[in-house]
Amino acid sequence: MNKNNLIGILLIALILIGFTFLNRLNKPSAEEALSAGDNVETTLASAEEKKDVATLSQHPDSVVEKSLDDFESFQLGAKEKRVKLANDKVEIELSSLGAMPSSVRLLKYNRLQKKDKAEPLYLFKQGDAKQSFILRANRGNLETKDLYFDVVMQSSDSVTMRLPFEEGAYLDFTYALLPNDYRTKLTISGHGLEKVFPNNMRSLDLEMDQNLSQLEKSWTNENSFSSLYYKYVSGDTERLRETKKSQIKQSLKQPLHWIAFKNKFFASVLVADLNNTFERATIEHTTYPKENKYLKKMRASASVPFDNREGTEVHFSYFYGPLAFNMLKEYDAGVDKADRLELQSLVYVGGKFLRWINLTLIMPVVDWLKTWVSNWGIIILLLTIIIKVVLSPLTFKSYYSQAKMRVLKPQVEAINKKYEGNDQATQLKRTQETMALYRSAGASPMSGCLPMLIQMPFLIAMFRFFPTSIDLRGSSFLWAQDLSSYDPILSWNANLPLIGDHISGFCLLWAIVNIVYSRYTMSMSSTGQTGQMKMMSWMPIMMSVMFFFFFNNNSSGLCYYYFISILITIVQFVLSRLFLNEEKLLARLEANKKKPRKKSGFLARLEEAQRQQQKYLREQQGKKR
Repeated sequence: MNKNNLIGILLIALILIGFTFLNRLNKPSAEEALSAGDNVETTLASAEEKKDVATLSQHPDSVVEKSLDDFESFQLGAKEKRVKLANDKVEIELSSLGAMPSSVRLLKYNRLQKKDKAEPLYLFKQGDAKQSFILRANRGNLETKDLYFDVVMQSSDSVTMRLPFEEGAYLDFTYALLPNDYRTKLTISGHGLEKVFPNNMRSLDLEMDQNLSQLEKSWTNENSFSSLYYKYVSGDTERLRETKKSQIKQSLKQPLHWIAFKNKFFASVLVADLNNTFERATIEHTTYPKENKYLKKMRASASVPFDNREGTEVHFSYFYGPLAFNMLKEYDAGVDKADRLELQSLVYVGGKFLRWINLTLIMPVVDWLKTWVSNWGIIILLLTIIIKVVLSPLTFKSYYSQAKMRVLKPQVEAINKKYEGNDQATQLKRTQETMALYRSAGASPMSGCLPMLIQMPFLIAMFRFFPTSIDLRGSSFLWAQDLSSYDPILSWNANLPLIGDHISGFCLLWAIVNIVYSRYTMSMSSTGQTGQMKMMSWMPIMMSVMFFFFFNNNSSGLCYYYFISILITIVQFVLSRLFLNEEKLLARLEANKKKPRKKSGFLARLEEAQRQQQKYLREQQGKKR
């Protein structure tokens, strides 16, 4: 080996040794290498996530929840599934996105909003209602409305939707539609939830909302009966009171048994089991502009007890159905008072006294008539006759008092002629002498009013009963196609102030007959003593016109009842004139003048007031002198 070869080998060896040494100095530690590997994976994952988001933006049925790392693969691969539960009364469609009802159709009813045709009645459709439970997981809050559930069990009337977590943990929502019923049971249960939820978990937060659709012909009338109702565990049922504001919100401190989103004749109700009542509820509704396709936007939020222990379950029930009073009342048959739903309180038939009249007197008679007659026009006719017959003693007593005033009319006119002045002293003397005449004859201007006032609660009770009776909905009679709504005999396209876009037949008939009858009775009993009385004679006409505008948009069944009622009143009035001999009545009153009579309370108070007024006038005249 020559000298040059030896030098070459040494140089190569030095280069290899130096490269190895430098490579060791630049080599990262194990932790640094792992971190570098993680950075590469993170970069790749970020790129993959961006790719997934870009892909998902093209497929809106998929949702990525950043807080769902452990079951992200299921959520990314899931798509919305819809399951239908049905019986012979209701059809409920449930979505696997949120495991919530997405649409509800009532099979035995139609939507009557269209004037020319009936449509299937949906309480809400896809997108009109939402329900979400907020899950406070270890890694953050999750909302069920944004999560896909897996359909694990399904039949025609029940379904279980499962939300899977890591390590075999899951949350189940089981819906069971009761046979031949409008109620659906919901059970929320889970397995291995201690792996997902914190140990201090004590409740679930619930949020739900619904757009109330217009289901009847009149937007204004239906909107006035639509509201958010709720029942306290203590037993009282309340509703969110209307104000001039379009948006109303209220926080409730006491626990609730159920919350209801109510239309005029139908409702969506979520009922909590009494072991897991709604706590710290907040309710709200917003009224849409008039003639919108929706009436109100209903919202409610509350907390319900729930923990992560194995075997924990929460029970609810839904009621999607008609507000038929007797059916709702049957739900509480045989149930302890503390556990009763009292859903019949959703049917508003007046305050305490009017409600007592309707529930105790009117509804039993109507139920009895329904067993014999199927036509609601005939039922209303018979009901009106029965009420008029029962109240006839009071009616004829009122007519008898009016007859007394009528036969005394010539003598009252003589007094008016005797005191024709309009000064205060003359008017006072005229009134005193008129009252003296009534007292001596045994007549009283107020005696004819009291029997009529006693009948007023029945007229007002009918005002509450007919518009809320679902039996009238869709029932026809003569030209009225729907006795629960107005009956247009003339309509036009423009919506005019006060009257709207139509004239209701029964409302117009009632107003006309009421004007004729009122004018006739006023002319028969009027004493014509003052200009004030002449003005009073115009009051029936003014009131009838006002009633026409007020009731033109109301239930035709109600206007038909008032129309029949005034016709029967006219018949009773004519009969009273035929059977009451006014000559004999006048002779009896003249005989009464010769008898000493005790003053009635009203006349005594009136005369005392007149004496005080006369004394005051004398004192004033003395001061002027």
